[in-house]
Amino acid sequence: MNFMKFASTVAIVFVTTVSLQASASSPDAWAKLDADSAKACITASGLTKAKVSASTHFSDTSGYDIRVVSGIYPQKHMKGASGKMLCLYGRKSKLVEVQELIK
Repeated sequence: MNFMKFASTVAIVFVTTVSLQASASSPDAWAKLDADSAKACITASGLTKAKVSASTHFSDTSGYDIRVVSGIYPQKHMKGASGKMLCLYGRKSKLVEVQELIK
């Protein structure tokens, strides 16, 4: 009977390990995260003709990525001035916050 408990425990550990490895971040998952954060940062910036920098990934402890968004202010009174925004993207929450970068 002890052998059966041991074998069951080993099987559970094996299945759990394989499942965790299968759900680990693949290159496709990182590419999707990158595309999602780029789109979210561009939208949140409100800039036209916006382009995003590569993201800087902080550790999973904080769970945030940072990007710089460059583009044109859409307000008429800005007269086509270019601007930059710093974008903070929560990888798990998908929440975005932007703040103007002052030169």
